[in-house]
Amino acid sequence: MNDNNYDTTKYLPPYVTKDGGLYERKSGTEIIRLADFVPLLKSEVTYYDGIEQKKLFRIRGVHSSGEVFPEVTVSADDMSNMRWLLAKWGVLGAAQPGKNTLSKIGHAILCTRENVTKETVYLQTGWHKIGREYSFLLPCKDSEYKVELTGKLAAYHSAEPCSAAELIVLKELLGDSFASKSILYPLLAVTFLSPMNHFLKAAGHEPKFVTVLVGRSGSGKSTLAALFLSFFGSFSPTDLPMSFHDTANSILANVYYLKDVLTCIDDLHPSGLSQELGMKETAQNISRFYGDRIGRARLNSNFELQSSRPPTGNALITAEYVPEISESGNARFMTIEVRAWDVNFERLEQFNSQIRGALLCKVMRSYTDWIKETFLGDEKAFGYMLGHSFAQYRNYYRSKLVERSIRFHNRVPEMLAHIRLGFDFMMMFLGNSGALTMAERERCCSEFDSILLVNISDSAELIGNETPTVRFVQKLKTLLSSSRCYVERRGQESSVHANGFIGLEDNERYYLLADAAHSEVRKLCAEQGEHFSITKNQLLKQLADEGILLKQNGRNTTTIRTASGKPMSVIVLDKSRTDV
Repeated sequence: MNDNNYDTTKYLPPYVTKDGGLYERKSGTEIIRLADFVPLLKSEVTYYDGIEQKKLFRIRGVHSSGEVFPEVTVSADDMSNMRWLLAKWGVLGAAQPGKNTLSKIGHAILCTRENVTKETVYLQTGWHKIGREYSFLLPCKDSEYKVELTGKLAAYHSAEPCSAAELIVLKELLGDSFASKSILYPLLAVTFLSPMNHFLKAAGHEPKFVTVLVGRSGSGKSTLAALFLSFFGSFSPTDLPMSFHDTANSILANVYYLKDVLTCIDDLHPSGLSQELGMKETAQNISRFYGDRIGRARLNSNFELQSSRPPTGNALITAEYVPEISESGNARFMTIEVRAWDVNFERLEQFNSQIRGALLCKVMRSYTDWIKETFLGDEKAFGYMLGHSFAQYRNYYRSKLVERSIRFHNRVPEMLAHIRLGFDFMMMFLGNSGALTMAERERCCSEFDSILLVNISDSAELIGNETPTVRFVQKLKTLLSSSRCYVERRGQESSVHANGFIGLEDNERYYLLADAAHSEVRKLCAEQGEHFSITKNQLLKQLADEGILLKQNGRNTTTIRTASGKPMSVIVLDKSRTDV
């Protein structure tokens, strides 16, 4: 057979082409036709998510008739069985009959002689050590590394570094701007803390808290969240990455890919009972995800345990009320109250008009470049510095909280230490860039320190006032003082009760009908536009844990006899513990 009739330029041996078809050259002169088309490998793409690598192949092809096949992307698993030929290319992609023909076509594709490009696509943002040096990854046109994020996460991106003159935008956020410093300073701190997560984790001090913006509808929470997320991309108040309408699983799946950046879970608000319970569960999960930095365990199709994917960045929550979760859960929240008068929307609009485009992204790009140039030449020394500073601040804030008699959970000094580190690094960046003098930096740090301590004191009071037990007692007093509901004197009760009857009392105790009292409090909250979704049994447990409810023989409820001798199932509350 004349070899000149066969083209050997497209594939490595033993594959050749002729008349637009693919052949295998056997030993001697035997040639076997494999397909009536020529498939060629265009590129090999490695997708890396920070834990696992996944190979995909981009393949092009031409049929012997001259028809050009659409380019397809095929996984490594699909390449091994080649069943994609018919699914992607239809009847024209049919292989010739014969043993192992499909596997030979697949092998031929991998033996393409032409220039095959190889690229790595990163699916996770943040710091990654590529080769011998660190790079901060975000989708960016001028980056040598390709980063892909999908859905609403596609709004994340970087930009070219800012000029020294453009840093004035950051300086404006430290002055008398569109919102009070008690809001802007902590938000700046958590924003500039986020790119340090990777190195704090390596030092054994990963941030483990969530920042919560709490305020009524229309107070500007989502607008503020969008503004600070815009250091890492392009966001608007109506297009934030996640919300409380998403499932906890989908939120956890997304936040893993947002490493060393800030994200937002938007719009925790009062709604119907079932939806409120779902939102509360989501808030509890978010608190646990970020507070413990854990991911859900997963099994693959072979029932093998996969690596967990915990949150790797920092998060904001916007909420109309403090989530009603456990005390340890609330200790994972840095709560910032946004009141109606805290945001000047006219000034905010003017500020937004100044920064349209990617100006905040440019500032963050300069900041991460500065971290790399200043500290990452000696990663070990950087980790030691972070660990030492963190320990100093943790001890400092613990002593300050004790000195001011502020009630706090053991997690709180750690949270304050992390937030202070974020603010300090922003100050160092501005100082080294010449945007702030030493005196200005000292003044800002002093102001920030005062803001943190006042904020944590206010947060403790806000959370305390928002606990289900305190709110229940407050609403109960309102119901009784307004005569909307009433209790009768024990031993003098009537045999017939009017609407609004919820129990009995004596000088020291209330004897309440649990269902009636719980229901009336919920109704009052709903009428006042407030949220009270805790179930009756959960409420009774918390009342008992705080010593307000007096257990009887180890039970939250007990049965008493009325004056007429009828049994009545009640909960017993200590009146001295209801003075709130």
